[in-house]
Amino acid sequence: MKRWTNFQGLMLATLTFTVILCIQGLAGASEIVTGDSPVLQRIVKDGVIKVGFNPLFKPFSFTNKKDERIGIDIDIAELLAKNMGVKLEKVVPNSFTELFSMAQSGQIDVIMAAMSRNFERAGKVDFTDSYYDTGITIMLNKIRANKLKVGQVKSYGELMEKLRKLGKEDQLIIAATTGKGSLRSVPKFFPQAKIQEYPTNEKSAEAAANGETHIMVHDEIFLNTWAQDNPDKTLYKMIVFPEPYKPDTYGFAIAKGNQSFLNMLNMFIADKLRGQGYFENFMRKYMKK
Repeated sequence: MKRWTNFQGLMLATLTFTVILCIQGLAGASEIVTGDSPVLQRIVKDGVIKVGFNPLFKPFSFTNKKDERIGIDIDIAELLAKNMGVKLEKVVPNSFTELFSMAQSGQIDVIMAAMSRNFERAGKVDFTDSYYDTGITIMLNKIRANKLKVGQVKSYGELMEKLRKLGKEDQLIIAATTGKGSLRSVPKFFPQAKIQEYPTNEKSAEAAANGETHIMVHDEIFLNTWAQDNPDKTLYKMIVFPEPYKPDTYGFAIAKGNQSFLNMLNMFIADKLRGQGYFENFMRKYMKK
């Protein structure tokens, strides 16, 4: 009888704790101390967080066959909204570069766009800590590159060494996407190469695959995903170099003057995405084995 009483007591305590958690969860945004952040104050007041996404950057943000917006960044935003106790409003501009002015003007509260953190962008917005460590690498068209006698190289260092020995550094043609960090990396890492800009990552990849350029430079995750999704265009012809020539990190971004909100986002990254493994789960969900 005593054992049953103890069990009843344990069950009552568990039920009470569960109810408390539910009540705390229902309180949601009203329990958040907004501090000095106008953006956080607006989110709590409206009960909505407006997140700006990259128009197209698989697997972070894209549309499925049902025309639904899905991806790693979308799952992250949904997790953030749930933990803040607010609704999520998805905002997808026509172009990636619009996201900065949208954050500055208050049209969106956070940018989650698989966005590289760099000094130039930090003049427009404040970045969180990195939520994904990556790098900029090369996708090489082996057939087109054979004309420069570099069709068999498998690294940035090997590529540049061969081009220098052959005196053909100025003959290399690179596809890069307008406005992206990969484009800004070209002058330093390929000082004599010719650049052909394209409006989207997909068009840049198509250009390299079609032989308009010798290589495309971009984030390794995009290049690997694109190659996997387009075997008819890449099989036996294209290779993605496994090692990035420039390390890179992705961060969320918000309008300047919102330190309290920035602190909260950094803790979300450290605790939920990294500490509790949510990011790895989201990555496995979208990346092929």
